[in-house]
Amino acid sequence: MKTNLRLIGGKKLQSPNNSYTRPTTLRVREAIFNILNNRVENSNWLDLFSGTGAISCEAYNHGASKIIAIEKNKINSKICLENLLSLENIDKRRNDIEVICKDVLKWTKPNYERNLSSRNMDLNKLKFDFVYLDPPYDVDFHELVLNQLFNCNLLKKDSTVICEHSPNLFIKKSTLWETIDVRNYGQSRLTFLINVKHP
Repeated sequence: MKTNLRLIGGKKLQSPNNSYTRPTTLRVREAIFNILNNRVENSNWLDLFSGTGAISCEAYNHGASKIIAIEKNKINSKICLENLLSLENIDKRRNDIEVICKDVLKWTKPNYERNLSSRNMDLNKLKFDFVYLDPPYDVDFHELVLNQLFNCNLLKKDSTVICEHSPNLFIKKSTLWETIDVRNYGQSRLTFLINVKHP
């Protein structure tokens, strides 16, 4: 287990000893939460392809109300939960976070029984203000997941989806989503989207 991963405030996080897990860099995380500013406070946050949970931990530290992280790799999902449980005052807010070890492509399908995967929250009622979508850089799942997100009744009318991806990839234009910002940070690109139509 590696511990060279740090949060914005300096706290160390666990990360796995493998080459295929790519935690979001500190620079990118700082940029995201500077852009979002105080909008994160009291928001509901969905972290898709959460990996070690660095983004979920940052959302918690910035005052998010509810956080759900989805990660299909068992080792990574365990590390994600351990990282979240290591945060300050987590004992008082244990029911506000959940790490679900499931495949994002299945979990975001409109007809998927998401409540069966949740221990703490009623996912038939919970709506998210922010979704962080960060699949592996060598695959392009963004269009598929975005379409499924739109149709699975998880978003609010003013929800923002933040896509992290390779700078070689451009999120395709869609009648469902409007691109409101694009930022490049070295080997990472962030695309910020809002849904412009509502099911």
